Amino acid sequence: MKKKILTLAILSVFLCCYVPLPPPRIIQNSFPIDRPFDDVWIVLIEIFVEMNMPIDNMEKDSGLITTGWIDFKGQTNEEYCDCGGLGMSLEVNRQGKFNVFVKKVTQNSCEVKVSCLFQQKHEFADSTTHTRNCVSTGNLERQIFELIISKTVP
Repeated sequence: MKKKILTLAILSVFLCCYVPLPPPRIIQNSFPIDRPFDDVWIVLIEIFVEMNMPIDNMEKDSGLITTGWIDFKGQTNEEYCDCGGLGMSLEVNRQGKFNVFVKKVTQNSCEVKVSCLFQQKHEFADSTTHTRNCVSTGNLERQIFELIISKTVP
């Protein structure tokens, strides 16, 4: 009888605390830009600086700019990512990691691909923590594209 009660209690706690992850979204993260590669590259670096996104790696020859994990403690960033519900836990932190790839298409055009990864760390009443991946809404990717366009207009 004690085993049944214990099993039922554990199952109840699990069901109360389990919150499914949001489903993946289909977002646009690749954007054609009718400007030369060098112009777009300079603007991208400027955007990273303005958005306080520390650059972890930058290789102009390959067209890649990456960041490490950036803490957004105290910010939900709900417009940029969907982490689903918290169930019986409390959000402790949210993090993001960003990769931007610029590819020269022609002498006067290129393509920019923006990849945003988000994670949420949450804590349960017993002080255990769990980190799970969140789903990008596509808004940050679009915002970066719009900033590039606004800053590269001749």
